[in-house]
Amino acid sequence: MKKYFLTIAVGLCLPSFVFGQIYSYSNLAKYFSSTYSSGTARMQALGGNYSVLGADVTSIASNPAGLGFYNRSEVHLSMAQQNSSTSSNYLGSNAKQTDALFHLPTLGLVLAGDPNIRSKWHGAFGISFVRHVVFTQPVYVSGVNNRSSLLDSFIEKANDKKATGASLDEEYSPASNYADSPEAAAYQAYLIDPNPSTGGVPFTRYESNLPTSQVGEVVNSGAMSSWNFGYGASYLDKLYIGAGLQFSKISSSTTSNWTEEYIGGKYVAGMNYRETLVTNGSGISLSLGMIYKWNSNLRVALNFQSPTYFDQMNERYDARISPNVNGIPSFDSNGTPIIITRVRPVYVTPNEFTYQMTSPMTLSGGLAYFFGKRAFLSMDVAYINYPGMRVSSAELSSSANRQFQDKHNGQIKRDFDSALNVKIGTEVRVTTNWSVRAGVAQFGGGYSTTYDSMDRNSLQLSGGIGYRSSSFYLDLTVVQRSAKDGYTPYSLKNAADYSSAMLTKNNLQLMLGAGILF
Repeated sequence: MKKYFLTIAVGLCLPSFVFGQIYSYSNLAKYFSSTYSSGTARMQALGGNYSVLGADVTSIASNPAGLGFYNRSEVHLSMAQQNSSTSSNYLGSNAKQTDALFHLPTLGLVLAGDPNIRSKWHGAFGISFVRHVVFTQPVYVSGVNNRSSLLDSFIEKANDKKATGASLDEEYSPASNYADSPEAAAYQAYLIDPNPSTGGVPFTRYESNLPTSQVGEVVNSGAMSSWNFGYGASYLDKLYIGAGLQFSKISSSTTSNWTEEYIGGKYVAGMNYRETLVTNGSGISLSLGMIYKWNSNLRVALNFQSPTYFDQMNERYDARISPNVNGIPSFDSNGTPIIITRVRPVYVTPNEFTYQMTSPMTLSGGLAYFFGKRAFLSMDVAYINYPGMRVSSAELSSSANRQFQDKHNGQIKRDFDSALNVKIGTEVRVTTNWSVRAGVAQFGGGYSTTYDSMDRNSLQLSGGIGYRSSSFYLDLTVVQRSAKDGYTPYSLKNAADYSSAMLTKNNLQLMLGAGILF
C-alpha cells in the first residue's frame, strides 16, 4: 500500500525535532539536512575551519579553492571511534543510553600539478569520500504515567475518523494479519474497543484509570556521506578559486520500541508498539569557492554550497503492536462467553513511498591570520538557509503533489529559521615537526521561535596534536559535542494529558588521520 502521508504513533527519534506529532516530511528534511564538522582529523581539531585554510583533503568537499595551495600530491585516510550518549528525564525519571561506532570519516586523494612548470597558474584535482553525519544517537526513556497511554492516541484517531468496529475490521486482512492503520491494529489486538451501544465512537480502553509504566527506546543507524570531486587553482599564489561536485548518499534506519505495563491491570497487562522507518536516497550538489591572500599574514575566503537535490528518497515504514493480556472477556463464533488469554501481534501494512528533497543552501565566509610560520588563528561563519528546504513527489498525481508540497513546504517555512554555524580554531607549531590545535564551534539549531522555546544549538569543543615530516603526517584529534533536545512519544488533544522527555545529547569522537605526500 502506498501513501504520501504516514501517521506514526510513537515518535521516531530523529535528532533536533519534537517527536511524536504526525510524522511529516518537513521534519525529515531537517533531519537529513543537519550537519556538523566533518573532514580530516586536523580540520576537526580546528573546529571545522575548512573554508579559508586550504591544502587539506577536506577542501575537496567544502571549499575547493583550497586545492590551489597544493604543490605536492597527497593520499589521506581518517579513522574514528564515536561514542554517543543521551540522558533523558521523563515524568520525573532519569535514564541514559549509549552507543558506539567505529567508522572512516574521510578518504581522499589529491593530484597536484607540477610546481616546476613556470606559469602564473597552477592547480590540483582531488577526489574524496566523506561521512558528514553518522546516525548513532540512541534514546531511552522510562516513567510512570498517571494520565494517559499510547492507546489514547489510537483512540483519538479512531474517534476523529468516526470509525466503527465494522470499519476497522474492513481495514484488516486476517489472511496476512495486516491492518491499514495503527488504530485498526490496536482494535484487532483487543486493546481499544468501540462504544457497546453504538458500535462506534467514542472508543475506549480497559481500565484507563490505572497508572501506566512506560519505557521507550529508539535506535538509529546509517550515515549521510558523499563522494566529492574538486579542482582548485592558484593565480600568482595570491588568488585561489575552485569548483567541486558532490554525489551524496543517505542511508538511514530508525527503530522505535514503546512498551507499556498497566499496573494492576485485570484484563490487559501491557503492550509493545514497534516502528521502523528505513530511508535511502542519493543526490547531487555543486560547490564554488575563493580564497584571497590579503597579505602574508591575512587570508579571507568565500564559499558557496548549492542545495543538494535528492531525486530518489525511497522510504519504507512498518509497525507492529504486541498485546500482553491477562484475560479479556469475549464470545466465540457460537456466542458462548470465553476468556481470551493470548493475542498474537498485529502488523500495520508496510508503506513504501518515493519523494524528492532539496537541502538548504549554505554560504560561508572565513578569515585566518598567520603569525609567521609558528601559528595561526582562523574563523568560519556559515549561513544555512533551512527555510529553503523543499520536498515533492513525482510519484503522486499533479494535484496530489501540489497538496503534498503546499502542506510540507508550508510547514518548513513556519517551523524553521536560517541558522549560523560559527567555528574558531588555532594551531601552534611547537617544534619543527609537532603542532598542537584547538577549536570551538557552535551549530545553530535552525528552529523558529514559534516552534517551541528550546535552545537546540550545539556546542563543540575539539583539540589535537599533529606530526608532519617531508613525506607523511599523523594527526590525533578529540571532538566533544553536546546539545539539548526533546522527545514526545505521542501527543493528545489535551496537552495536559501527555508528557515530553528532556534530552541531553553528547557525542565524543576520537580521530586518527594519516597522509602520505608524494
